[in-house]
Amino acid sequence: MKSVFTVDQIRRAEETLLVRQSHPDEMMIAAASAVADVASAMLERELPVASEDERVLLIVGSGGNGGDALYAGAFLAEEEWRVDALLVGDRVHQAGLEYFTSQGGRVLDSAPSHYNYRLLIDGILGIGGHGGIAVDIARYLENFYSAQIPVLAVDVPSGVDADTGALPEPATVVLDGYEQDAPVARQKIPTHVLADVTVTFGGLRRAHAVNRSGGQGLLVGLHIEAEGGVSLAATLAEIETKDAGPKVYASRAWSEGPALDIEGAQPIGRQFISLDLEPHPDSDKYSGGVVGVLSGSRRYPGAALLSLAGAVRASSSMVRYVGSAPVTQTLPEVVAAPTLPETGRVQAWVFGPGRGTGLRQIDELSALLSAPEPVLIDADGITLLARSARLRSALRARRHATVLTPHAGEFSRLAEQLGEIASPLVDPIGAALAMAAEFNCCVLLKGRTTIVATGDFVFAIDAGHSWSATPGSGDVLAGVIGAHLAHSRAELDRLPEFIPEMELPESAVYSIVAVAVTIHAVAAALSARTEFGPAPTSASRIADAVPAATASVNAGKSVNFQ
Repeated sequence: MKSVFTVDQIRRAEETLLVRQSHPDEMMIAAASAVADVASAMLERELPVASEDERVLLIVGSGGNGGDALYAGAFLAEEEWRVDALLVGDRVHQAGLEYFTSQGGRVLDSAPSHYNYRLLIDGILGIGGHGGIAVDIARYLENFYSAQIPVLAVDVPSGVDADTGALPEPATVVLDGYEQDAPVARQKIPTHVLADVTVTFGGLRRAHAVNRSGGQGLLVGLHIEAEGGVSLAATLAEIETKDAGPKVYASRAWSEGPALDIEGAQPIGRQFISLDLEPHPDSDKYSGGVVGVLSGSRRYPGAALLSLAGAVRASSSMVRYVGSAPVTQTLPEVVAAPTLPETGRVQAWVFGPGRGTGLRQIDELSALLSAPEPVLIDADGITLLARSARLRSALRARRHATVLTPHAGEFSRLAEQLGEIASPLVDPIGAALAMAAEFNCCVLLKGRTTIVATGDFVFAIDAGHSWSATPGSGDVLAGVIGAHLAHSRAELDRLPEFIPEMELPESAVYSIVAVAVTIHAVAAALSARTEFGPAPTSASRIADAVPAATASVNAGKSVNFQ
């Protein structure tokens, strides 16, 4: 897990180092050295099938990233790699260019054949760049992608907004190698770089947390020696401490396949997790937190089973169900009641998956919003909030823990009722933070990268895969989170027995939400594994994998974690 910073914070930290440099390019050279180290490791891998030569190509823009690329190319040339540079900006970092050519680097007059190269280094745009890359460059890069020639991005892939992860509009072009009138000649292509590896410095940018265009992300330290030495990471940490507002963190739940192992370069990694879920000697079926689930309907009976299965597999304690679906035939552990008033005591509620959007469901959600226990609102519950001003007012007035779990479409429908909130597809962190502030709650914006936002922190959890994209997966997730909310609430209720003077806010249970998301992501990955390799999965298989995922995450022993 790593801290995530805005461009403004990065710029302020860099300025602290820049004014203390012993020579003008000291910080740039330090960054370029790290780029060269990562490039060297990539070059040691097997030669791409389509590559006919051992050259490295730099695509060099006008800004600091172009200078980074030129110095990195010079260092590679010193190691006797043959390195070419294609200059695509309206100016060039002159000192970097001179050093590059002095070490034997070659500057090209035109774009060469991609077959001549085994690695491309993207130094076109930096974190201050806006808009996409030029269409002719984007079309040229398609040759490298199709030939599977690796791409290394410096800082962020060019064209990706460093603060939001937003992507520029794609372009429709005639691809190289096709006749003008060929049926597949005209294709829509991205106007941002698609990298296999991205190396960045000091701290992650928000784009690294939410955008997958950068491939494997590597974070390296950056420091200068002047005045006793100062590091970019330490300076960023000071700025993070002083700045107001929620702290942002990024983690990756699951990693599989070969990863670059470079001294001093760190992957994003997983969230640090330590759960005490084993029942104590004096525990009973209530001790670990009882969760109450209102899900499913005649139209969607499976939603009840899936959300309940997620809760049952995530907890050793009782799971209660409110409704009429015949759930106990499949899950005999569940204790069912027909209505809310007939339900026993719980420590957290889950409402919404497949529940319906009628008057009865409005009354149920209204009752839960008046309850003191943590409430998770999902699926149909989000739809009800979007439709009902009365329910939104009740949510704003609520002073107890509430977790909203929309996907992007549900989020957008609710956001339409709230005024100016960023699109979850353009700025997921900003959007989730805005909705969390609007309702003073925890917002979990679901996706390949799930955003968990509160007034105090944001977690961006990259699942590391997309196996969760299957019907009912979100129902399972709701049950898993609900069980963990109940467990956390039960632990907080017992805290005065051991520390009488400590009082934690009800929002303390929000810290468990990102943990539950991580467990669900690992469960989805495990559910897709077979003895022959990965294969299609389903929500019920994800639910079945929750215990193994919980153990794996809590132990931190899985070989698939970075």
